[in-house]
Amino acid sequence: MSHVELKNIRKAYGSHVALKDVSLNIDSGAFFTLLGPSGCGKTTLLRAIAGFHQQDAGEILLAGQSIGHLGANKRNVGMVFQDFAVFPHLSVFDNVAFGLVQQKVPAAEIRQRVQAILTTVQLAENADRMPHQLSGGQQQRVGLARAMVIRPKVLLMDEPLSNLDAKLRVELRRDIRSLQQAFGITTVYVTHDQEEALSVSDQVCVMHDGIVQQVGSPWDVYNRPANRFVATFVGSNNFIPLTAAGAGQPGLLGQPLVVPPAVRQRQAGAVVASIRPEKITVNEPLAGDGVRVGAVVRQAMFTGRELQLTVEVTGHGLLDVLTQPNAAMIALKPGDALALAIRTEDLLYFAPGETGAMLQ
Repeated sequence: MSHVELKNIRKAYGSHVALKDVSLNIDSGAFFTLLGPSGCGKTTLLRAIAGFHQQDAGEILLAGQSIGHLGANKRNVGMVFQDFAVFPHLSVFDNVAFGLVQQKVPAAEIRQRVQAILTTVQLAENADRMPHQLSGGQQQRVGLARAMVIRPKVLLMDEPLSNLDAKLRVELRRDIRSLQQAFGITTVYVTHDQEEALSVSDQVCVMHDGIVQQVGSPWDVYNRPANRFVATFVGSNNFIPLTAAGAGQPGLLGQPLVVPPAVRQRQAGAVVASIRPEKITVNEPLAGDGVRVGAVVRQAMFTGRELQLTVEVTGHGLLDVLTQPNAAMIALKPGDALALAIRTEDLLYFAPGETGAMLQ
């Protein structure tokens, strides 16, 4: 078992507090992703688990044993870095074998284990090559193989795909997820890429300003964000202030709207409604309860699988809309009128402020 538990981890650099009493439970065998913007504390937390940074307070446990006092080489964790971190003077084989040599594993076993992991990461034919003879994706596979060959209890990955092109990132993250599932290894993965986090993770931990904002499945984090920051950072969103109190509202996009009683019980004053761009229907009938309003196209961007629209609603301002491209949609140009439909059930409500809690 390789369950990881963090208890009230705190880390400061001078007057800047990078981690503010972070507590997490990471299940054995889970793919757990730390997601957040630059400077939120996710890499600091990963490096504290690895032993590269000593936390100022709190406890780190691996399989129930405290490891926070141990050096990095005593923690039985593997690390994959952002910048590949391969040794340029060593062959692929020797790069992967490095950790086993340090552990004084017998030579015959080293050869067997290295050959096996190179086959797994599709680099068996490159064993004798030098790093400069490999592509970026192949070099990152070397880093992954080197981290996994030592059979760590936990695999730590610090934005391992950020230096690769978009197509290769998609391919390699699929491979990483497949390997993780095949080996059943507990993995803690750091990224600022929300799509990457949602696509590979069992659990996503969204961080901001050194504080855990939400931990949940990718589905829950996207569809039931704990607060406005999570709703803003994970995916696109439109936020619409509703300022009047009581049942009668001045309107959502100029249309009558009654804020649900359960929301009003938690927040009597100002409320912020949100709607995902893909939940806004364009030029189609309203299905169920909701509002239907007119808008004007200000910008249209075709990205292949979707059409991104920026539209203006009189009295409200700009909204982002995502829709399936077709001949009619592709023909839209700035200044064209269209009709928007928003279902009541697709609206979420938040308390005001950057981290205002979801109110449902």
